[in-house]
Amino acid sequence: MPVSRFEITSKVLLENGKEYGDIGTYDHLQGTAYFEVDPLSESNERIVDIQLAPRNAVGKVEFSADFVLLTPSDPGKGNGTMFLDVVNRGNKTVLYGFNSANRPTDPTSPIESGNGFLMREGYTVMFCGWQADVPDIPGLIGLSVPEASVDGEHLSGRVMNQYQANVATSVFPLADRYHLKNPAADETEHEAELMVQDQPNGIPELIERDKWALVRVEDSEIEPDVSHVHLQGGFELGRIYKLVYTAKGSRIVGLGFAAVRDICSFMKYASDEEGNPLSGYLDHAISYGVSQTGRFLRQYIYTGMNVDESARQSMDGIIAHVGGGMRGEFNLRFGQPSKDVCYIIPELFPFTDTEQKDTVTGKEGGLLDRMTGQG
Repeated sequence: MPVSRFEITSKVLLENGKEYGDIGTYDHLQGTAYFEVDPLSESNERIVDIQLAPRNAVGKVEFSADFVLLTPSDPGKGNGTMFLDVVNRGNKTVLYGFNSANRPTDPTSPIESGNGFLMREGYTVMFCGWQADVPDIPGLIGLSVPEASVDGEHLSGRVMNQYQANVATSVFPLADRYHLKNPAADETEHEAELMVQDQPNGIPELIERDKWALVRVEDSEIEPDVSHVHLQGGFELGRIYKLVYTAKGSRIVGLGFAAVRDICSFMKYASDEEGNPLSGYLDHAISYGVSQTGRFLRQYIYTGMNVDESARQSMDGIIAHVGGGMRGEFNLRFGQPSKDVCYIIPELFPFTDTEQKDTVTGKEGGLLDRMTGQG
């Protein structure tokens, strides 16, 4: 079983023991799920750079995910189905999507069940980390994965970050938004380029190299830093800046696919002895993603990740809400899963579940091709 340990660190009653109709109270558990997956398994072969991951004594690749689990205190009263909330940048989404709950601005806020719809219907709700660059902020649900390496050395390669200032600033991190950074290999890299344009499809203007540097500013002091970029005079509000540089160190972000697949399989199939707190009570798993995580689930389907190492179906249904026709950097060397920059990785063919033909390139295919081939 790829979930090697399911560690529960806290267990309380949801909303101080609120009753949800005939189902009764719900337990609120949280902890860490530890995984070890077989890099030689056919089910994992499409995870980019898994062959470059460090392995434990039995040849497995280890990683871990935060989780939060809401389940009927009497599991026999549940309806046998788990809703997996594929959390958006570490934030819970399914309760405001289905239960009309308030959307908290503070990730440490207590969970609100809203109108209690999912609970009154007896669903188990799982929130599981899948995104490897979620920052270590209390309340956010993240994933810890190893870096790829060759002969013990970090990988290096060209990456692009896009910035658009909505407040005055002269410094941005080498990351998407507030996420973990992709540091540069060399703070003095002469081949690095910073460009600016006014429209997503506009012609970029190259900014002279001596006008910007890989440094940070603290208390008006400039210090060398391979994790930040500083532009003299500041970034103009609303303009689109793109930084292309050589990064050093690549997290194996595609292990996020294995995390959501294997947590569903664990909850459905694992025994009491294997640490499953709901062994024998769950028959189905439905995954729900919003926007970024809707795109993640679309790529999960396209990559053909829904069959686990034991050749079993993991998820029984997927709701990819407002994901559009896009995917993302969810299984890519130097990938930044938060990124949704137009005209690059998110907007690659195919766009639909069923087969279509790209009249420009002549390509044919659909998101479900691999899953259809798997039966």
